[in-house]
Amino acid sequence: MLRQVFATTAAVALLAGCNGGDDKPSADNTAQDGSSQSPGTPSVPAPTPYDPPKAFQAVAASALPKENNDSTFDPLVGMVGTTAVANTLSGATGQSVTGTANAWWTPSSETTDDSVRTNDASRPAAVQVDGKPAVAIAYYQRVQGGGTAKPGVRVLFRWLDPLDGKPMSEATVDATALLGDNEVDSSLPGGFTDLAVDPATGRLAVGLAPTSLIGAKSGVITVIADPATGKGVAVPFMKPAGISKGVLVGAQGKSNTQRSVALVDAATGKVTKSGLLPGLEGLNPTGGSGKYVYLYGQKYDKNLGLAGDQVGYLFAVDPATGAVVQTKSAVKETQYLLRYACRTDGQKTVVCAADRAAADEQEIVAFDDTTGQKIWGYTDKSAGRVVPEVTAVWHGMVYGTVEKKPVLLNALTGQDVPVPAPTPSTPPTDPVSPAPTDGSTPTEGGTPTDGVTPTDGVTPSDGVTPTSGPVPAQPDDELLSPESVSEYGGAYLREDDLASDPTAGTLQVLKAVG
Repeated sequence: MLRQVFATTAAVALLAGCNGGDDKPSADNTAQDGSSQSPGTPSVPAPTPYDPPKAFQAVAASALPKENNDSTFDPLVGMVGTTAVANTLSGATGQSVTGTANAWWTPSSETTDDSVRTNDASRPAAVQVDGKPAVAIAYYQRVQGGGTAKPGVRVLFRWLDPLDGKPMSEATVDATALLGDNEVDSSLPGGFTDLAVDPATGRLAVGLAPTSLIGAKSGVITVIADPATGKGVAVPFMKPAGISKGVLVGAQGKSNTQRSVALVDAATGKVTKSGLLPGLEGLNPTGGSGKYVYLYGQKYDKNLGLAGDQVGYLFAVDPATGAVVQTKSAVKETQYLLRYACRTDGQKTVVCAADRAAADEQEIVAFDDTTGQKIWGYTDKSAGRVVPEVTAVWHGMVYGTVEKKPVLLNALTGQDVPVPAPTPSTPPTDPVSPAPTDGSTPTEGGTPTDGVTPTDGVTPSDGVTPTSGPVPAQPDDELLSPESVSEYGGAYLREDDLASDPTAGTLQVLKAVG
């Protein structure tokens, strides 16, 4: 059931003891939530930054609606400064670690009919736009035809202010010409395959896969947009791997067995260098937008005999030159292992993990992003080690889960960081708006009772269940490992266990406390 009342006490999980210089707060303790206080309103304490945070306190949660009440779409979350953000088909929800008064919601479409239908939404990414923090998101949308206008497919990019959810920039790129009429006429949803982000400039690139595979004009295409110009371009037969300093690195080719690495001018979409790493099986992006961009592929090895004929490699590609550093995977059998997920810590380390669903043998491996060289790694067949399920990597810390329990690893060494048992805490002092006393749910078009104001009074009607914004929910008593982290806290999605539950899960907001 949808829970609309915040807990009277908050859950605390200490993910590590506070010791030494690593646990000292940063010098800048200025509040970044942008909240304003009216006369007589209790002041909200400024959050204390920890770099990196090792202990968290659950301070708030927002229930997210199921799209059409039966969608399998899972909301994606990110942490931008003091704001936890969830992105769904109907729009983006923001919730500050300082209290519910700073919650916001920005719809994905402003149409008042079913002329625009959102089929996919990207993970929120923390970027800079004109030197200011921003939330970068994208939506894949189908546009109905009318009159003399033909139907089409497009990608809507938005860069939002993390404090209030208001758009700072926006770009729309028409993908109809590259995907073709078969894709436009298809009744299947289509969606994103990969996401590449340049945190320094805010540029965003998404891979868009056609659903009408028979007769489709193009395979996966890459769509790139720039918040500085509000414009974007689309590149055919390209899967984006990473973007940095105006250069996109992608896997180029018409099929999974024919791809090679290419460099693309992010402003024009022009391929400047192609044919790098030819002859690989299953070349796929893995992520990373630091100095290097990382991909995974397999090479044929005739010496393997009956044990198999493919060996997996992780490739670090320098966007500036196209130079490649390769590292052999420690996984022995790679027949079904086609992907790794790589996360940059925003400083000098990139941590990659094998696709858990496809790999018979799990692997975690870390790279020095200044050189592209491996610095540590192991598999689940290594003596005395268990490969965690990595949920986030940030500023020298790996956040993960082993047997559903949060764990921490040092990103530079791979060694465990001690995790003490959770301890009780003092209830949060943040002002919380009262919940409805009659058990009702805030109605669309009415005045929300949770301190949230719909953006511009717009009601989305893009084929998803309308909503007037985030609805307060119960913060977790037992915390999971965060899926995204900043110096002020973290965020994750608590999925609902029951199919009959009207929500797609809850955005859990964590404040850093150590």
